[in-house]
Amino acid sequence: MPIQAVLFDLDNTLTHRDLTTQAYSRYLAEYYAPALKQVESDKIIEIVRRIDNGGYPKKELLTHGSIGASAAYALLQELSWLNPPSIDELAQFWFSQFGRCAVEMPAAEQVLTQLKDEGYQLAVVSNGGHDTRLNTIRGLGIENYFDEIISSGLVGFNKPQPEIFQITAERLGVQPAQCLYIGDHPINDVQGATEAGMHALWMQGFHADAEHIRYKIQQLPEIFAHLQLLNRA
Repeated sequence: MPIQAVLFDLDNTLTHRDLTTQAYSRYLAEYYAPALKQVESDKIIEIVRRIDNGGYPKKELLTHGSIGASAAYALLQELSWLNPPSIDELAQFWFSQFGRCAVEMPAAEQVLTQLKDEGYQLAVVSNGGHDTRLNTIRGLGIENYFDEIISSGLVGFNKPQPEIFQITAERLGVQPAQCLYIGDHPINDVQGATEAGMHALWMQGFHADAEHIRYKIQQLPEIFAHLQLLNRA
C-alpha cells in the first residue's frame, strides 16, 4: 500500500531540543540581565537543561506542574537576583518564549518542502500542550507545511497510545498503513506508531540504542530512500 502521509514527532525530530534549550537560556540571560546581580549564561543553561532533561523531566526535579514552572523555580532558587521576578512571570516567560527560540534540525524545512512537492500529506504528532506545540512550530516557521498538527493536549491521548496516531490518520483521510512516522523515542514514537499500524523510522542519537528497531535514520533526508522502498513494496 503506497505511502500517502508522512508524520513527524516534534522535539529531536524537526527541532533540536538541546540547542533550543541553550538558545532559550541565552535569551533569558539577556532579557533578565538588569534583574541579576551577575549574568551567568552557562549556569542558566545548566539549570534549564537539568530540569528539561531533553523534554523528559525527572520526577524528582519536577517541583511544579510543568517544565516551565519547575525551571522558573530552580532559576529563582539558584541564581543571584537583584530584583527577582515572580515565579508566575518566569514560568510565563518559558511558555511565551521557548518555542520562539526553537532551533531547526538540519535540513528539516528542505525535507518538508520536497515532501509537499511530491504530494505527501504532512502532520505533526507530539506529546504536550497544544499551545506549546504550536509555539515551537511557529518559531520554526513551518506551520504552513502541515495538514494536521496533533498534540496529546488536543486529543487526550499520549504517545505511545495508538489512538493518537489513529486519530491523525483519520483526520488526514488515510489508513495507518499508508503513513510513515518519524520520531526519536523508541517507545513513544516507533513502538507507538508501529502498534497503531503505521510504518516507523527511528531518528537515532537522542535515546539509548535499541537494537531491535530495524529501520533507522540519522538525518532527515534519509527519509526519501525509505519512502522509495516502501512505495515499491
